[in-house]
Amino acid sequence: MSSESILFTANEDLAAPLFQFDAVKKTGLLHLPLETYEYYPEPEEGAVIQDKLDDFAFVVHANLRNARYFLQWVEERHLLKQVQQRVNLAADEPTAVFLEDKEIPAILPRKDAKPIDVLEFLLRISRDGSTLYPTTDQKTGEIPGLLQELEMPVNEFTICRETSVPPVKLEKYRKRVISADVKSVLFHNRTSILRIRKAFPELDLSSIQRIAGSKGVAEKLKEEGLEADVQAHGSWASIAGVL
Repeated sequence: MSSESILFTANEDLAAPLFQFDAVKKTGLLHLPLETYEYYPEPEEGAVIQDKLDDFAFVVHANLRNARYFLQWVEERHLLKQVQQRVNLAADEPTAVFLEDKEIPAILPRKDAKPIDVLEFLLRISRDGSTLYPTTDQKTGEIPGLLQELEMPVNEFTICRETSVPPVKLEKYRKRVISADVKSVLFHNRTSILRIRKAFPELDLSSIQRIAGSKGVAEKLKEEGLEADVQAHGSWASIAGVL
């Protein structure tokens, strides 16, 4: 497809694994992030975590977004040495690279690790010791729930929250969409459908190719009166495959 022919609105940190694929680098993505976040460490949680940081055996970094904001909190409080002494697990390669750049030895269970891969790796190491899980406000992750089911101690620590795209930036996005040759839209998750419709009301989604990032996204599109022309299987690797 020609340059900037596929509209894509995921947060740049969350989508970092997708951009590692050579095929994606050559694809005409019009990347206009509608999912934006800001640094927001929950004060009460932070006070508790700071006092007991040395008690954690593991830190699980689910994505680059959470890792980036967590390290900002760590560096502000001069806690890097303590974090370096924990077992740090990363769920994807961009997150592992980021941690290594911060001189934090990072373990990557596999290149495109799912929550179950991280959990299995933890179980191979030890069932003893508590886990720290940096997270985003109002965003649930599978790993804390899986650890709790196994009665393994885990502390979630809110370090950022979602925020709105500034009006000036949104207006620039709209001008980009109008001027670009958009032939397809990649809906990476269910909420991206509503975001795209709200942000770009002039875009006729019924007349362009619709790419669903997962079965759930395809089902949501159907509820909205749209059919998915192409469907991936939920992982960034599968999305790269369909692109």
